[in-house]
Amino acid sequence: MLEFSRASQFHSINGNDTKMPNLIQIDATRPGIAIVALNRPERRNALCIAMLDELCDAIETMAAAGSARVVILRGAGPIFSSGLDLAEASNPELIQRSARAVARALLLMRNTSLVTIAAAHGGVYAGGAGLMAACDMAIGTVDMMVGFPEARRGLLPALICAVLSPKVREGDLRELFLVGNPINASRAQQIGLLQRVVPTEGLMEVAIEMAQGILAGGPETIAATKALLNQAYVPPDAISTEHMIELHLGARHSVEATEGLAAFLEKRSPNWMNPL
Repeated sequence: MLEFSRASQFHSINGNDTKMPNLIQIDATRPGIAIVALNRPERRNALCIAMLDELCDAIETMAAAGSARVVILRGAGPIFSSGLDLAEASNPELIQRSARAVARALLLMRNTSLVTIAAAHGGVYAGGAGLMAACDMAIGTVDMMVGFPEARRGLLPALICAVLSPKVREGDLRELFLVGNPINASRAQQIGLLQRVVPTEGLMEVAIEMAQGILAGGPETIAATKALLNQAYVPPDAISTEHMIELHLGARHSVEATEGLAAFLEKRSPNWMNPL
């Protein structure tokens, strides 16, 4: 297990930093339930390092304080998340930090003693879909689309693979990663990415109802049950997270990643789509 240092402050909890908007927002008005929103709608909730750090610090603080037992993760604006911030990810000086921020978030959402529920709508792509899958359960709206376009950017979904593989059958996971076409909510539920599909207007109502069901269980028993389930779905020959980071970073430095990211940012097809 990797160890990560905690940031000195995070905006949505202490409110001391007025220089930048909160990258996450927390609604803790319901006893035992924290609704955490990815709050970067102008960038389609692209997962930047600062957002991931702020999310993780908030989860760790709530778990340590016992101020919540269930976290509902949602996205502000029209979609849940477009995935990793590729403009940031293409910066050579930030590649290591970005990869470790993603790894920290995926591990934490799965391993925290808090029960995590993803309430997803609109588009859920790449790292955003990985974050959804890292939650204990996921609810999606009927209009939701899920996709893993990493190969089309010259990237390797090594970190995401670690959280998807316990949930999705091998053949379905190969289709998601190798073909890369987005799938709808019905298909996502069929292969195990979603537990429920609901009307758009009922998303939060169903998520809160599910959270309240969890709160009916004994706090220590629920935490122990989550730990038991985590152990039950880790294969004995599981690849280490550190190795997954190495694979991920190796792809980030590749020629195809350089071209794929440039093509995405320049809104054109990568050169492998236009053979001479």
